[in-house]
Amino acid sequence: MPVHKVVLVGQPNAGKSTLFNVLSDIKSAAGNFAGTSVRLTQSTVQLDGRVFQLLDLPGCYSLNAGDDAERISRDHLLSQPVDLVINVVDSMQLARSLELTYELLELGLPMAIALNMQDEAEMHGLLIDHEKIERELGVPVVPTSALHGKGVRQLMERSLRLLDAVQPPRPAPAYTAHIEAQVQGLSAALPPPGPRRNGSRRFYAIKAIENPDMVPGEWLRPLEKNISAACAQIREFHQLECFETISCERHHLAMKLSEETSEFVPRKTIHLHDRMDRFLLHPLLGRLFLLAYFLTFFTVIYVTGRLFSGWIEPLLDRGQSLLLPLQQVWQPLWLTIDGMYQGLAGALGIVLPYFLPLILLHAIFEDSGYLSRVAFLLDGLLHHIGLHGKSVAAFILGFGCTAPALYATRILENKRDRVLSALLLPFIPCSARNAIIFAMSAALAGPLWALVIYLFVLLVIGVTGRLISLFLPRPGGLIMEIPDLKTPSLRNALSASGRQLKEFAFTVVPWLLLGSAVMSWLARLDISGTLDAILAPLVNGLLGLPAALGTTLIFGFFRKELIVVMAQQALGAASLALLPLTAGQAVVFLVFVTLYFPCFSTFVVMGREFSWRIAGASAMLSVVVATLAAWLFKVLILLF
Repeated sequence: MPVHKVVLVGQPNAGKSTLFNVLSDIKSAAGNFAGTSVRLTQSTVQLDGRVFQLLDLPGCYSLNAGDDAERISRDHLLSQPVDLVINVVDSMQLARSLELTYELLELGLPMAIALNMQDEAEMHGLLIDHEKIERELGVPVVPTSALHGKGVRQLMERSLRLLDAVQPPRPAPAYTAHIEAQVQGLSAALPPPGPRRNGSRRFYAIKAIENPDMVPGEWLRPLEKNISAACAQIREFHQLECFETISCERHHLAMKLSEETSEFVPRKTIHLHDRMDRFLLHPLLGRLFLLAYFLTFFTVIYVTGRLFSGWIEPLLDRGQSLLLPLQQVWQPLWLTIDGMYQGLAGALGIVLPYFLPLILLHAIFEDSGYLSRVAFLLDGLLHHIGLHGKSVAAFILGFGCTAPALYATRILENKRDRVLSALLLPFIPCSARNAIIFAMSAALAGPLWALVIYLFVLLVIGVTGRLISLFLPRPGGLIMEIPDLKTPSLRNALSASGRQLKEFAFTVVPWLLLGSAVMSWLARLDISGTLDAILAPLVNGLLGLPAALGTTLIFGFFRKELIVVMAQQALGAASLALLPLTAGQAVVFLVFVTLYFPCFSTFVVMGREFSWRIAGASAMLSVVVATLAAWLFKVLILLF
């Protein structure tokens, strides 16, 4: 039996990724921020013995692509195998969402509609007659609440029945008579799309009038006179450009259907969401809450991580004592196993206690819808460094991992903003560097210094962005929607945290074990001394740190988590609290580690996503900025 291709298509914030998460065993980034799904996420799904490939396309407002995310969705729908389209519609934005629905109907592919967020609509007093929408459009329409899994099974059962249907989909609704005549004339003259190109003749006839760039050139050339004549008549009748006229047609159809099928029941009181937004988006109170939120966020991580670390470290010390007899068996075996255990102890006792609460709180924060409000509040501030609030999405993701944050820059509309964001993202402390900051400051400097480091890093990002933007064009304004606040799903948060823990276990921990074992052998063979000597002018001469920390910075390029474990080994300390570093030296070291290029995977992602020239420039920029910032911090500490 062939495996059918089913794609989820919808506008940003319609709930596609949440629906995908419910249906599949692979969880995508379901953040409540326009454009979050910037990559194609797919999974093999089984339902009632049927197997199909489910694909979550990036959110798009129209197939007339205006940014990279929309181009990805458009290109896939037109050129890749698609057996069924599930159009996810936001019930709260019915009229706007239906404009994309009408455009998808013109494609002529089998389609079903998930009328999502029905519970939200009803809570706001909006009643929608989904059966009438189904009769008008001729496709299955199923009310759903993907966040709670309501209606999802019925949606898939009705959708999969379409795959077995013999009759072709019903034609898309007709336009105004004089436009419809032009569309039908061009449709009859166009060739059939063929097996390698999706879409109906009607779809390409409309695009020939609306957006000829979407029609193959060999189809357009024989019909140039027909298309010109059709456009001339439309312009003469409407006194508008053809693109705008077709857009108005879809808008009219969507508004008309929305008004005929929905009823608003006035509420006597202001909804809690609206009252909260009056506070959260207030110019002063909203920013004060934002500051308090982040202070609470990092305080909880710091306190929780230190508590967990205090529980775990005695158990790990006891385990190390059990390995001591191996030292008498065979020295090479002892060096390898002891080094690997040091790496495991670092992962479990140093990194994990801070990493776990960080990813859990970040997942809850992302699922709530507060991210768009942060972008709105910080828009003015980011303009001073040459960006706008929409870049916040990538920066917030950067606190988790820099590599996916680089992919998130695809939601930015122009290359200038993408490149500037990519150059600044490596300075955002990722989860690995956050764990290092919390662990070392807790052991050597105190929680106040962790806050100072974060504020200083933000200052560095601002100054660096401002300097780079002097050589670039001015940034554009911010146009974005503010979705409703949502109660975060603990299940989704735990699931997202579980995925990151799994990635930590299978990608980070092996590097920690290997790197720690190598460090143990380097110490035995005294090779680390040579590497330390090469970096001594920077580490010891300029920054005033022990030269033995040089090797840790080299390994830190591959995995940042290695730095804490290897620093402990390089300086011969039994625990972080016993490192021979003053509080000032610890802070200088943390500033350099936070700002110099994050990791090898980030370098590779940046090279592939942008260019190797930009990746190289970013690497050099980060090392220079880290060196200057750490040196400045050393000078300030000596002065005060």
